[in-house]
Amino acid sequence: MDSPSIPWLQRFDKSSRLLLCTLMTGPEAALAAFRTLQRSQSKEDPRQGFDWQDFTEKLCAPEPVLQGPEQTLFLKPLLLLLPVLCQRNLFSLLLMVKSVVPKHLLVRLLETSKQEPSSDLWVQRLKDLLQVELQEKSSLTPVLLTDACQKQLKDLCQKVMAPSSNNPGLERKLSWYIKQTDPCLGMDEIAPASTSQIKKSKKVSEDPISPEEERQRKRARLEVDESDSELFKPHVVQQRSGAIRTGNELMMKTSGNEDVHSETNNIYQNSQKEERVEMRGTTQGSQMDTTAEVPDHVKKHVPKLKELLAMQCDHSDGTAPPELQVLNECTPGQLEGLCSLLQLSECPENELLQFCTWLVALSPDLSYSYATILVGKLFLPRVLALSEPASWPLTMALMMFCSKYARPVCCTLIPSIVQAPGKGLEQMKLVCKIIEECLEPEYVRLVFSQTVEMSWSEELLAVVHSLLERQVELSAELFNLLVSNVCQMAQEFSRSMHYAKLVLTLLTKYQSSITSAHQYRLSGVLDLNETILKKSLQIALKRVTSR
Repeated sequence: MDSPSIPWLQRFDKSSRLLLCTLMTGPEAALAAFRTLQRSQSKEDPRQGFDWQDFTEKLCAPEPVLQGPEQTLFLKPLLLLLPVLCQRNLFSLLLMVKSVVPKHLLVRLLETSKQEPSSDLWVQRLKDLLQVELQEKSSLTPVLLTDACQKQLKDLCQKVMAPSSNNPGLERKLSWYIKQTDPCLGMDEIAPASTSQIKKSKKVSEDPISPEEERQRKRARLEVDESDSELFKPHVVQQRSGAIRTGNELMMKTSGNEDVHSETNNIYQNSQKEERVEMRGTTQGSQMDTTAEVPDHVKKHVPKLKELLAMQCDHSDGTAPPELQVLNECTPGQLEGLCSLLQLSECPENELLQFCTWLVALSPDLSYSYATILVGKLFLPRVLALSEPASWPLTMALMMFCSKYARPVCCTLIPSIVQAPGKGLEQMKLVCKIIEECLEPEYVRLVFSQTVEMSWSEELLAVVHSLLERQVELSAELFNLLVSNVCQMAQEFSRSMHYAKLVLTLLTKYQSSITSAHQYRLSGVLDLNETILKKSLQIALKRVTSR
């Protein structure tokens, strides 16, 4: 079955496009899409909520497609033309949000999917589960595993729990298994192993720990956490005297619709040591490899990748071409050379979009430093050269890349654009679009913490306004710094409409954060304002005062 070319996304509204792009980013994209829906539904304006009716109608609409060796023309629902990975994540998402999606829309999606049985067992199983969930008063309980699969899982669990003399740190790494018993195993099968493991762990904890054992424990812990850690690339911003370090509040939505706030340190503070280590390693590696030629085992993939890009080849199973794995086999310097050989900085934008489609499907994910190199090669020159609105392929490619590698975009691309000497209106529009449609709240705070310490210009005011429109929760220190900036720029931007809109957004969307001291300072800002919004600003300030 032929998979659709990427332009079919243009039929959807921006919320649906973002959702579909997120669903195509990888095996765990369903959870990321769920967070995207939560963010869109948390806005004050209900019209900004996700339109499931329109989304379903477009997925069920017939689409002409050529199929078979004779290229016969058929009409098939767009739902059946989605990549397999996207279908898996879509039905996984529908299982998560089935309580908020109208039932008749879920039924229609299932009926549409039955027009052609899926060859992918995961997709078929997810559809079966959704079908069972929709059956009213049903006594059917879906069996997730066959008998043979259950037996294999039991054997695997027993092997995992078996004592290993070769790896004494294995017990600590698998403590999660002891704490939570697998329901697939019977109590009589797991009790002896669990008891012996628990007794052993108690005995170990009671014995004194030598310095060497402590070092081994730390190394084991680092090995476990290594896959979850991600380093930040430091970005130099203009530091003003007396600048204060700010905290970062991460918000997570629980299943009970309760906000869970976890206070963490500043993002730069958290990873300062790791940044120095990675920066030194990357810099030294780049200096050694920049002048080195790209090795033959990397070069041999270049012609095939160029051919696939020129042919706009898409993989219906949602995977990247095998040749793209060479990205994870390069050193940083070799990666830069490979980008030059592929001419990624100058290739047509439709090829850029295809390349980014592969990148988000690539597994394992690229490291932070490698993604940073690609940001500089793929997007920075193109964005800085914009003299007219960014094209749809360029915008979509950047949004897809940002959906998986948001931190390199926030730490490298956005600061480089907003501080570039030749930046203009089109560059700022693209940055604002990324902020409004792509970034999760924690990344909005990251960009906020960078932007608030820059020297503000008329162009940068639009970016700050977009950040405020997202209405993410800011720490007290960061909000104080924001108000201080606003007050210091009042005289310079007394006639700026961008500045007036920024202040109006601050007064309306952050009322709960404005203190009496802030009100006094902001009243002085309003006295200096000379725009037509002055009266609206005064009314907004009065509402804050009357709280």
